[in-house]
Amino acid sequence: MASYSDDFNRSDSTNIGNWVEWNDDWSITSNQLAPGTASIAFVIYASPLATSDHYTQAVLANATTSSMGVFARSTSDGSSYYLWRSNGSVWNLFRQVGGSFIDLGSYNASLANGDVARIECVGSTIKGYVNGIERLSVTDTVITSGLYAGIRSTPSSTARYDNFLTSDISPIVDSDIGAFFDFM
Repeated sequence: MASYSDDFNRSDSTNIGNWVEWNDDWSITSNQLAPGTASIAFVIYASPLATSDHYTQAVLANATTSSMGVFARSTSDGSSYYLWRSNGSVWNLFRQVGGSFIDLGSYNASLANGDVARIECVGSTIKGYVNGIERLSVTDTVITSGLYAGIRSTPSSTARYDNFLTSDISPIVDSDIGAFFDFM
């Protein structure tokens, strides 16, 4: 199992650490991750997870009406992934393959400062959470592999992200259940 986190608590800089930037220049601003202002962009955490069954979450510290979200099950170049994002009034779950976005479902709710966005991919089940509460679950078999995770944003001078976390999800196997009952 692999697990990675970043609280962005470091000096303001355009060097954002263990991340790969795509399409724009991200920065650390006041101990938070800030997207660039030129184009829709994303950052991929540079270290791969161990399995394609994993989750990604981040605090949307300063919410905007621009698109803000997290993605999982990504290729290393970001050419395919599942994205859970809000545009300020609606949360959407997308599948992105080769530049084409397919909307897999939505949840109507306003985005607020400090909301925690989480996407979870286990087998063909893809789930979106807001503040720890499951808001959408779909079955999709198009993206079956991908070991990377990250954050995606439209250009914004005010959007901020904090407390990024991604981790493999360990399946419960029959031997785990047996060991639990043997303990009792």
